[in-house]
Amino acid sequence: MREELIAQLNAWHEADQYEEIVSRIKEVPTPLIDEELAVHLGRALNNLGRYREALKWFNKAADQGKKDPLWHFRVGYAHYYLDEYDQAIKAFKKANKLDPEDQDTLEFLEWSRSEKAALAAADEDSEDAEEAAEADSASDASPDRDSDAAKETKH
Repeated sequence: MREELIAQLNAWHEADQYEEIVSRIKEVPTPLIDEELAVHLGRALNNLGRYREALKWFNKAADQGKKDPLWHFRVGYAHYYLDEYDQAIKAFKKANKLDPEDQDTLEFLEWSRSEKAALAAADEDSEDAEEAAEADSASDASPDRDSDAAKETKH
């Protein structure tokens, strides 16, 4: 029965029927969802764009996943799409260490680094703009001594 379930989950995955996978695994009482089913569920949730929920299930399989480059890739994938680039980079680096030939891992690692750098640059630009605005505001708020002097002589 277990082998049939795993075969069905894999068939649904190949057919892009991720909701079927989620529905079937969620029929299993949560305490009975082992690491293998948790990984299948996490993979399906990733493919449905439900990344935070996917990470919850991947974490349930963390012990099994420590030496699995695909597990690290999937964790990195979820973090990447959650815009959590530091965590994504960490996961993709581990996946790359375990499987240096995987091109998808290398591609996502590069994308994660690029997105992180872009965010850092945007933050820097934003801080520069805030500082400039504060400087303009401060100069507008300070009295212009020449105009104050002119006002005094007109009275």
